[in-house]
Amino acid sequence: MNKTELTIYIDEYLKIKDFQDWSKNWVQVDTTKQEIKKIWYAVDASSYIFDSAIEEKIDLLLVHHGLFWGFDNVLTWLHYERVSKLIKNDIALYWVHLPLDANENVGNNIWIINAFVSFFDLNDYSIEKFWLYHGETIWYWVRFSQKIEISRLKDFCEKMRFIFDFYNFWNLSEISSFCVISWGGWEDINQAKEWWYDLYLTWEAAHHELSSAKDIWQSVILGWHYETETVWVRLLSDHLKEKFGMDIVFIDEKY
Repeated sequence: MNKTELTIYIDEYLKIKDFQDWSKNWVQVDTTKQEIKKIWYAVDASSYIFDSAIEEKIDLLLVHHGLFWGFDNVLTWLHYERVSKLIKNDIALYWVHLPLDANENVGNNIWIINAFVSFFDLNDYSIEKFWLYHGETIWYWVRFSQKIEISRLKDFCEKMRFIFDFYNFWNLSEISSFCVISWGGWEDINQAKEWWYDLYLTWEAAHHELSSAKDIWQSVILGWHYETETVWVRLLSDHLKEKFGMDIVFIDEKY
């Protein structure tokens, strides 16, 4: 597969240009190769992931958390080590952040919502996007007519393989709405309460953020970051395999 054609297709499929993201989506480290034969997916751009990619002679690595964020990094110490491994071994790095969280086909958020609907066998429900970030909605919620007992949420989280903490600040015995908020959406937790979402699932929280949730009685599940962001790699890889018939592997290694 031609590298330029592949990256242009991913750009358009995930609507990269529609998002004002403080991460630098797109190719972060280029390669001299024009023909891409072997792709790996990982959640994070880490040295130990790169070491495995070097051993397996990977051409392109796609990640959700890349190397360059909303500021310019100097190439020293660990940052130099990571970038130099890619350049010396001619491996390209492609990073996509919020466009993946928001994508309605292969994104983390919609997948969790759909998994929730399937797990609880919901029949009468509605799914909508929630919260604007620079003109784009990236989160999802589902409301449903049947009531789900709070105690069953533990089974759902275990099924999803989340390492989770549950804070039932609203003192609920059952729920009829569920909101999935990836990334760092704590500044808008008031919206969840104002719009009456029974339960707010997000990735992680600082102490003051949980304190705020308790103040407004907003019940929260922390699914933790890595565990909730391994989904897109599988969905996007399945899509690219079907589209281009490429050799694609997911590297599931947290630490």
